Amino acid sequence: MTGLQVSDCTVSIGRPLGEVVTVQVLESSLNCSAGEIVLFSGRTMWRTGCKKLMVSSVNSRTNTLMVRQRLLLPGNGVVLQYNSKAAAKKYYQDCDVQLFGPWGEIVNPGQLPDPKRQVACRTFINVAPRYRIAIHALYMDLGTENNQTHSNYISIRDVNAMKTTVFRGKQLFFWESTGSQAEIEFNEGFTEDRVSFRAEYWVRKPR
Repeated sequence: MTGLQVSDCTVSIGRPLGEVVTVQVLESSLNCSAGEIVLFSGRTMWRTGCKKLMVSSVNSRTNTLMVRQRLLLPGNGVVLQYNSKAAAKKYYQDCDVQLFGPWGEIVNPGQLPDPKRQVACRTFINVAPRYRIAIHALYMDLGTENNQTHSNYISIRDVNAMKTTVFRGKQLFFWESTGSQAEIEFNEGFTEDRVSFRAEYWVRKPR
C-alpha cells in the first residue's frame, strides 16, 4: 500500500469460515506526527496504529479483516504480509455461510442435524471495499403452519452503519447496505423442512 496518489485506501482480506487472519507490517513510511494511521477492523475487533506497527502482528478474531490506510502525503504507506490459519476457538455455527464476490445466491439453512438444538443461522457477505450490497428476496414459503407475520423473520445488519433491519412474514424485500459488509440472520423457524427462502445479491457502485 505504498506509492499511491490517494489519501484513503482500503484492502479487504477474506478466508473461509473456521480460519483467522494474521497481518504483519514489513515496512512503513507513515508520517505519524502528521496523523497518518492504519486501521484494522473485523467483525469483533478494531485497532489503529502508526508508530509501533512493525513491533507486533495483528490477529483477527474471525475469517475477515479490513485494512484502511489514511495518508496526508501521497507516496507514503505500508507494506503488509498476511497469512491465515485454523482458529483456536470456534466462532461460528455449523449452519453459517460465508459469501464473497460481486454477486451470488442466498438460501435459508437446511434442517439442522439436531432439531432440538435451536440456533440462529447466519450468512455473511463481503464484497470489494467501497462498494455497496443490494439484496432482493425472490421467493419465500413459510409453510402451512407458519403464515403468521411474527413467527419467522430475517434480520440484516449493515456492518458499516451498525444498523439492523428486520423483515417478517412473506415480505419479498429489497435492501441496500451503506458499506461492503452485511450479515443476514435467519431465526430458528427457517431451519424447518417446509420453509424455503431464496434471494440474490449483487454489488452497487459507491455513491
